[in-house]
Amino acid sequence: MSATFLVPVYNGAETLREAIDSVLAQDDPDFELLIIDDASSDDSAAIAQESARRDSRVVVVVHERNVGLASTLNEGLERASHELVLRMDQDDVSLPARLRVQSAFLDAHPAVVAAGSWVFHMGAQPQQDRLVELPATPREVAVRLQRENCLYHPSVALRRSVVIDAGGYRSEFKNAEDYELWLRLAREHDLANVPEPLLRYRFSLAGMTLSRKWEQLYYVHLAQAMHSHASITVEDASVLARQSLAHVNRRWFMTQVARGTVSELVALHHWQDALRLSAAFGREIGLPTSAKLITFVASKRGRAWTR
Repeated sequence: MSATFLVPVYNGAETLREAIDSVLAQDDPDFELLIIDDASSDDSAAIAQESARRDSRVVVVVHERNVGLASTLNEGLERASHELVLRMDQDDVSLPARLRVQSAFLDAHPAVVAAGSWVFHMGAQPQQDRLVELPATPREVAVRLQRENCLYHPSVALRRSVVIDAGGYRSEFKNAEDYELWLRLAREHDLANVPEPLLRYRFSLAGMTLSRKWEQLYYVHLAQAMHSHASITVEDASVLARQSLAHVNRRWFMTQVARGTVSELVALHHWQDALRLSAAFGREIGLPTSAKLITFVASKRGRAWTR
């Protein structure tokens, strides 16, 4: 089945070549790679255009001004040449069988309109990757979606026309555009995950703060409020989301996010990132907790180096 890989890019020069090469290395060569650069200030556009000169399957669009992720993705859906669209981010790696496996899965499951996959969290070295298993069947995904997002956005293959008919991505749900779309689609359609890893997912830590995670949690609550009340306006849903968020202890939430993020970085052997974030989190979780995280990272690193 012909397909379009859709890659939105913003200042991704450091990792973009690896992402592009992983798509071009698919064992099924029948695809278009659509890259939309959203007015990057680095060399992203030049890297994409160089790839287009090397391979006719690569199509590049460059924005003169930044329009944001949701608008870029909706533009990509409109421009895509094929009904099957595979999402991909600028810093992740698609495994060689991804297109073939997801195409076959959607052919075999016509009621499924969006299918993600299990993923590897990308370690410092490939042998340090960590497998993340996710709910697979439509029923399992539907149940989990009520609580949290369980589809990795860059791993998802979409039926383009269904997503466009549903209204596409909504910019009102900043940093949770994908989750809100899954909830909206799930009202009438099946979603699933292919139960095998098809993507290596890179932790993107640029600009990460716990305050931004707290803001993202608001948009998660907003998406859930919209899903629970089908005819509600965004304004009314915002009131419900803020009421719900008021019941969450901010310091507790930030501490849980900090511990989870640092523990995952340690498991992946990203020692410097783990130490840097442990120190940076001090302003939001308190210096004593930050110091404990730093000690935890140093202890784990010492053990790894003595093996």
